[in-house]
Amino acid sequence: MDLLVIALVLGSAALHPFRDLLIKGQNFPESAYLGITGSWVIFAAIQSTILNQPLNLPIEAWPLVAGSALGLFLYYLCVMLTLKAGDLSVYYPIIRSSPLAIVAIGYLFLERYYSPLTLLGISLILVSAIMIQYRRGASLLQRPKLIFTATVAMIGSAIYGLADSVAMETITPAPFLFWVYTTLTLAFIVFFTLTRVQKRPLSLQLFGCWPKAWLRVFASGALSYASYLLILFAFQAGGEVAVVSAIRQVSIPLSVLLGALVLNEKRFLVRLAWSLLLAGGVVIIILEG
Repeated sequence: MDLLVIALVLGSAALHPFRDLLIKGQNFPESAYLGITGSWVIFAAIQSTILNQPLNLPIEAWPLVAGSALGLFLYYLCVMLTLKAGDLSVYYPIIRSSPLAIVAIGYLFLERYYSPLTLLGISLILVSAIMIQYRRGASLLQRPKLIFTATVAMIGSAIYGLADSVAMETITPAPFLFWVYTTLTLAFIVFFTLTRVQKRPLSLQLFGCWPKAWLRVFASGALSYASYLLILFAFQAGGEVAVVSAIRQVSIPLSVLLGALVLNEKRFLVRLAWSLLLAGGVVIIILEG
């Protein structure tokens, strides 16, 4: 794989953990995610204006916009449902296993093939990512509904990753992201209005965290926008979606490091050992490329 692609993905992975760190512990997670998706619309519009890129898209791009927005909707919604009701260390590895779904979908429907060494590198990354999050005594099978929502989140991640990689073959990132996240933000507003997931007043569910945490939410949106923009640049540079998705798992050991330094989280040395194995998977992919 091109070293430029590797550098772009690693840069994205370095930025990604700060998004979760900034919004960690929010009492109104729906409003935090809504604030982030809404900020992406603003950033995409600004980027399109600065680069003089019109927001209109060719008609063949709209199915990709719909596919990406659908995948993101499933991903964000099911992540919120899973992590509010379950143990992060138990279910998050399922959510982050999207490279497996991407490889399967690509092989079955898109005629995309990967070398044995590339698949080995992806496997090492995924196993390491799972073990970094594993906690002894945690039970996966006690709550099958959460297994289902975590799996749907994983499939949603695979859907938007595939849609975005195909879109970047012909479309520039900013106009594409503008319409994807406009669609996603409107979908969230409609969904939260109709369902009221936490039985709270609608104003709290949509805007509850904004008065006190608007700057953190906006900063989280800016960092996550920059992070994913690098991923889209990697797709434009020829990065294979399964490999790019796998290398993004580098954000997990970076999250572990941040957790140890900022939040004093435990099991740092064990997680560091698995992080080194994850890095070995990345090295295999680089050498194979």
